[in-house]
Amino acid sequence: AQLVYAIFALVISIPGLWALRAAPYVRTSKKSAETMLRFASIKPGDKVYDLGCGDGTLVWMAAALCGIATGYELSLPTYLIAKTRSLFKPRTTILFRNFWKQNYMDADVVFCSLLPHSMQQFAQQIWPQLKPGCRVVSNAFSAKGLTAEAEDNGVFLYIKV
Repeated sequence: AQLVYAIFALVISIPGLWALRAAPYVRTSKKSAETMLRFASIKPGDKVYDLGCGDGTLVWMAAALCGIATGYELSLPTYLIAKTRSLFKPRTTILFRNFWKQNYMDADVVFCSLLPHSMQQFAQQIWPQLKPGCRVVSNAFSAKGLTAEAEDNGVFLYIKV
């Protein structure tokens, strides 16, 4: 069963990985997702973005906390899975778009699970457009040049000043 899941995960992540060169699809563990949500401190009405949302799990979890959550995914198979699963989830939007080309000036929370080189690009390209108080929660990799406010279970919290 694990081999079948590994092959499935590889097949659905390759298109997005090639297009974005950001990270392959790897489902976020329950422990990491719980830490990410705790760090995000989502309040009702918060605008939440998930960069490379994969199957959309964090998008739905954020919306369940009354956030308005948008996930960007560029791997067509993964996007279709997330989009289909989100059809009946309120306050969620799953978009087939390149997250590098979006505007995040209204973001209250940004989730990302990007590889180290992509986290560096995030710090240079997306971080400057975030408003003060925006919480960035990164799973697995830190962002060089940014100081994490907290770290737990391999999850990093950054707060824009």
